[in-house]
Amino acid sequence: MRSVRSFIRAQGAVCAVLNAALNPAIAWIGNRQMAFVPLSGGNSIVVDTAITCVVLSLLVSLFVTPASRRAFRAGRLTGTDMDFMERGVLAHVPSKAWSFGLLTGVVAGVVITPLMFAIFRVLGSAGLPFWGFIILKILYTAPLGFAVTRWVILRQLVHCRATVAHKS
Repeated sequence: MRSVRSFIRAQGAVCAVLNAALNPAIAWIGNRQMAFVPLSGGNSIVVDTAITCVVLSLLVSLFVTPASRRAFRAGRLTGTDMDFMERGVLAHVPSKAWSFGLLTGVVAGVVITPLMFAIFRVLGSAGLPFWGFIILKILYTAPLGFAVTRWVILRQLVHCRATVAHKS
């Protein structure tokens, strides 16, 4: 038996490392001919960030949801209600992997993309050299992967507890 907090830390760390490695690798494969990545425009930091938020969140949700449900249903996780104060909000979002992942990705994109744009504008930067862009991908996809993993696991906890309570 393991705590939900421990499960979140372990799953989140794995997801953070995978995203910190895979997202820059994909960007490198697709854009290695670019010397400079502009802030806005067709093949830009803003467009890449918005797409990455949606795709990352969707894929994390598709992989983490079934594993979390299996762990909860098998009774391999323990935790108290005090550990899950955010469950009020989470109880009102979809529990299905596709819809939760898309919703989370859109929300993340709506928050992160304008924030990143604003930071670049305040710093007076029109973009980044390609390797700076790769480093940026590492810096924001790792914590985003961890956060989405955490939200998915907590949402599944709420879903599984509601399902068990409903059957009782």
